[in-house]
Amino acid sequence: MNQVNASARRYHWFSENVDDLVCEPHTSIVAPAKQNRLLNLTARDSENTRQLSVEFVSSGYRSLMKDIEILRKHSSNLSKMISMKYKGQQLTLLKLEDTEFKWHPVVNEDFSKSRYLEKILQQLCDRQPDNYERLLAVKGVGPKTVRALSLVGEVIYGAEPSYEDPARYSFAHGGKDGTPYAVDRETYDKTVSMLAEAVKRSRISPYEKARVIKRLIGRLSRTC
Repeated sequence: MNQVNASARRYHWFSENVDDLVCEPHTSIVAPAKQNRLLNLTARDSENTRQLSVEFVSSGYRSLMKDIEILRKHSSNLSKMISMKYKGQQLTLLKLEDTEFKWHPVVNEDFSKSRYLEKILQQLCDRQPDNYERLLAVKGVGPKTVRALSLVGEVIYGAEPSYEDPARYSFAHGGKDGTPYAVDRETYDKTVSMLAEAVKRSRISPYEKARVIKRLIGRLSRTC
């Protein structure tokens, strides 16, 4: 879900030969457009975030809410500094401008008093799922819950998740709504040439190659 431009991305699940349901279960993802930075909790680089999320709910509701309260207390535009004291020593964390330091896609998430979020976190802490897959399977767990756990893990415990868009392909000339984009002749010829070359390099029979290329040119002609 993209709350900025009010758009959504739908994933169609094909479970053949899937060994892990939460760590890169996909072989490829097609999207209308790739995003520069997108919270990707299925990536292998997000393993620490997934493990910490499970540990947070296993540690108990009070312990987890202490971390959530830190995010809430210092999430306003007037205060971006966190100061913590332990045995006479003080640690101060300061949020600076995005132009110089890394920007977190979940920084605009509203973690103000939310009874629903607290209710879901309470349920998770009561059930204490022993892995991330079971955590996600708990009824009521949605984007806000996993983002909250992810942000706690990154900001407070330093476990940075992946922000790389898992989509590998994007539509060149149209979307799922069936509305094609205006395509100039040069782009059209380049697209046909690229796809035809990919078919020629495939391991299908010469007859199938000729048939696929014929269908390809026919479909692109109707699109442009």
